[in-house]
Amino acid sequence: MPSFKTTLALLAAAGALVSLGPALAASPATTSYAWRSAEVLGGGFVSGVVYHPTEKGLVYARTDIGGAYRLDRQTGAWVALNDDLTRADNQLAGALSLAVDPQDPDRLYMAAGEYTGPYARGGALLRSTDRGATWAKAELPVKIGGNEDGRNTGERLMVDPHRGAVLLLGAKDGLYRSADHGATWARVAAFPKLHVTVVAFDPVEKTQAGETAIVYAGTSGGLLVSTDAGATWGLVGGQPKGLIPHHLALDAEGGVYVTYGNGLGPNGVTDGGVWRLDPDTGAWTDITPVKPSGTDVFGYGGLSLDPSRPGVIMVSTLDRWGVGDEVFRSLDGGKTWKALRDTSRHDVGRATWVRRLEGKDGRQMGHWIGDFDIDPTDPDEAIYVTGYGLWRTKNLTEADRSGRTDWRFDDEGIEETVPLELVSPPNGASGGAPLVSTIGDIGGFRHDDLTSAGASRYFDPHGGTNRGLDFAELAPDVMVRTSDPTPTGGFRSTDGGKSWKAFASAPPRDAGIDTGRIALSADGQRMVWAMRRAPPYVSSDQGQTWRAVQGVTAGDQPSFVPASDRVNPSRFYLYDAAQGAVLASTDGGETFKITARNLPDASPLKAVPGIEGEVWLPTRQGLMRSTHGGADFKRIAGVDGAGLVGFGKAAPGQVHPAVFIWGTVEGVEGVFRSDDVGKTWLKLNDQRWGFAGLSALTGDPNRFGRVYLGVHGRGIVYGDPAPAKP
Repeated sequence: MPSFKTTLALLAAAGALVSLGPALAASPATTSYAWRSAEVLGGGFVSGVVYHPTEKGLVYARTDIGGAYRLDRQTGAWVALNDDLTRADNQLAGALSLAVDPQDPDRLYMAAGEYTGPYARGGALLRSTDRGATWAKAELPVKIGGNEDGRNTGERLMVDPHRGAVLLLGAKDGLYRSADHGATWARVAAFPKLHVTVVAFDPVEKTQAGETAIVYAGTSGGLLVSTDAGATWGLVGGQPKGLIPHHLALDAEGGVYVTYGNGLGPNGVTDGGVWRLDPDTGAWTDITPVKPSGTDVFGYGGLSLDPSRPGVIMVSTLDRWGVGDEVFRSLDGGKTWKALRDTSRHDVGRATWVRRLEGKDGRQMGHWIGDFDIDPTDPDEAIYVTGYGLWRTKNLTEADRSGRTDWRFDDEGIEETVPLELVSPPNGASGGAPLVSTIGDIGGFRHDDLTSAGASRYFDPHGGTNRGLDFAELAPDVMVRTSDPTPTGGFRSTDGGKSWKAFASAPPRDAGIDTGRIALSADGQRMVWAMRRAPPYVSSDQGQTWRAVQGVTAGDQPSFVPASDRVNPSRFYLYDAAQGAVLASTDGGETFKITARNLPDASPLKAVPGIEGEVWLPTRQGLMRSTHGGADFKRIAGVDGAGLVGFGKAAPGQVHPAVFIWGTVEGVEGVFRSDDVGKTWLKLNDQRWGFAGLSALTGDPNRFGRVYLGVHGRGIVYGDPAPAKP
């Protein structure tokens, strides 16, 4: 959500065209809803995998913005573990590190937080005694960067294998310790203020207090070691200089294996290697499979040992953009290596979009292979991560015979996309597709079947991050979308998103600019496009030419959101965040006039299907409605604030479309539906679904009660009224 700075009192004092209705008498009722994911599969960076060392089949995955998952071996699908996070805790979906207790397989810990900047929420340690089904939260004395550089390293949160109450957590400013199962934390004073990337206990020796004596910590300054359970620390001598440990593993004899890169990653790593330390002699051995050289620059990320077979090591390259990333296997402790990429087979399953996302030679293995893990209870199973999901094999040891390994994109249940816009066309349009989406990083989809990624149409060309999306209400097979990295920044479809043609031109823009939002007239003949920090432009020839709209004042930091009237093709609307104003056009977007001033900072405004001139504006200080073409906004009674608004099929006996919001009604936060134009509201989500951060929302015009949500880092979730219990 945007930051909101204008108070309602200031708004009224400035004479804005907003009236405040009376408050509701009671809190909104809750109605039962069934929530499901619209299947895309993967779509974001799975930054790490953690197997339990002894409990067969118990494995977790962590993501940088979508929380943690546990694999359900019976269904073969991953179970999301953090869907209960609320808006106040939305940054806790950044799972920087996971830790399991070797002595208690039911315990799970998660170092949570997305960013460490001054704007960020403080970090938290989420603690579970039921494998992530429920959590207790302990606030940390440090911020956590689950979506920052270095999230691919680790694990930096570890449980002492000899004393389960003791945990160590590496952060950007050093090392932290808990002695009470993560309930309270204190900084390890003897540890230098370095960025910690990985922590590892050597379980061979204990101290008198029963804790593990030897502990390693990889840092931005190199590998450190403690031989007195963390009381004192020293830099390990003889290690490679100028490199940062990414992953570390110990064999049964205490030998230390480390993958290194010259940056934190997952991007920007151009050098690295794989080394082994003999702790008895202090000698280091360079066991790097292939050394970066010339134009073939990269580092090393993933690392795993097979505990059942001494000498078996797996490592992965990182950022090997020139020839493609690779996975190497050694059976003799790193003396010799076998590359697996060219002899491996990769099955994308239902996620057919993956192959078109990669689309280059040498990319079979994927990119950002920051972690690789062999199942410690099954030498044939292994998982490695990529920037768009994870791959799992069940025949890893076949590499030692025929050389072939079979990998599957086993991401059922993992939905880590960031939907930026959602539209649901009227009945009969697009051959029946209920939903079309634009998505960060990977593009977007026409979702012909919400339950199967394989039955949906991936945008072609996909165009990387897609932002704006609209369809013509009176000709819904006509659609437009915006796309950041493409030459003209936008595409048009005349078959409901089945195929797309790039605009012939684009308004003036800087390279790499956020292409923002676009509005399409009700008849599909005109477009108003507002890129981020740029004035809006209009086209009346399907994007052949563009001209600046008139009547708009663009300051130093312009921020406009366009919308089209859903009935009259000549009407468009603009929300001007810089001025807190709504502007309207009645000549097809050529000229605009201010119709309302001094409005609170708001999220995208929406026009109501089937009703000319009705516009709704969600703000933190209330939900505003205009029935006069963007003039004379009135506040909907009882709505304390709203982040998003959308419309769906009218309730039986009603004419006005159902209204959906993400916001707060009478002090209660959640997703709501009103069937009577905002007089009363029903809360649709319970404690199981917190919907911590939503980026898009729309109702379904064809099915009463259905709502689609773009959940930041958790993909597209859709809800229907739950069937009545017998």
